[in-house]
Amino acid sequence: MKNNEGVQIMENLLAAFNQNTENVLSLFTPDATVEYPYAKSLGIQHELNMEDYKNHLNTILLQMPEIVFNDLKVYALQEENWYWGEFQAETTVPQTGLVYRQEYVVNFRLTNGKFSLYREFWNVLPVLQRLMNKEDAHHIIDNTITN
Repeated sequence: MKNNEGVQIMENLLAAFNQNTENVLSLFTPDATVEYPYAKSLGIQHELNMEDYKNHLNTILLQMPEIVFNDLKVYALQEENWYWGEFQAETTVPQTGLVYRQEYVVNFRLTNGKFSLYREFWNVLPVLQRLMNKEDAHHIIDNTITN
């Protein structure tokens, strides 16, 4: 993996997650889209415009303070400005004291050095176990099984 623009912006994004919502948003174009394809299975919003993403960040960043990111890898694709990346994250959720660990895979496109599309894939199990209250998690699981 060579050092590329994708590596730099991902390093900036991971650092911004430990700063504030505005720093994160500054790395995106105004018309960018953020997608969480697996969020749909949880019954939560899976395609976000920047206003939606701002609201999401204002909630989720409080649940993941001082998140530690490791093992960042970014791969430039043949198509210009497109990348795949992967990284690991860990934090303690303040409300529960539980450790949240996740492995992420991301696909993104840059426009003028900013994210114009950011698609993040993650395992739903740690989200259910660590970031949701038990009632909501069981409701999602029960609805998935019966549908």
